[in-house]
Amino acid sequence: MAQDARQPIETGRVRLDPGEATELADLYRLSRADRTSLLELTELAGMRSLADELGWVTAHVFRKTTATILEESGQSPRQIADQLGHAQTTTTMDDYVGRRARNPEAARHLEQALRDIHEQGRQTPEGPAI
Repeated sequence: MAQDARQPIETGRVRLDPGEATELADLYRLSRADRTSLLELTELAGMRSLADELGWVTAHVFRKTTATILEESGQSPRQIADQLGHAQTTTTMDDYVGRRARNPEAARHLEQALRDIHEQGRQTPEGPAI
């Protein structure tokens, strides 16, 4: 298939284009109803989602966020290193906490974006009644 082989591992989603779905339907000799269902599901899976918008979030980003929160709450480098599983505090400080400059305005924008995402998740989703 044409997609990056790492995509399912990183995103948990597999996307097929309609041509690939048709090839699969032909290969497995799906009935007309099953073929229609597969094509409909292919279309739905291709729609952008919140997961797509947050594709930049990785385990490393969460670890850096954890280190930042712990540092800002007054934890020592040793305590932060222990939480992250680092044997050496230099790894923690250089790779996770050692920032050259802070940007309070960027932090406000990120906080607002995350708050907006959280609020969207609390709203009742619109869609067909089941």
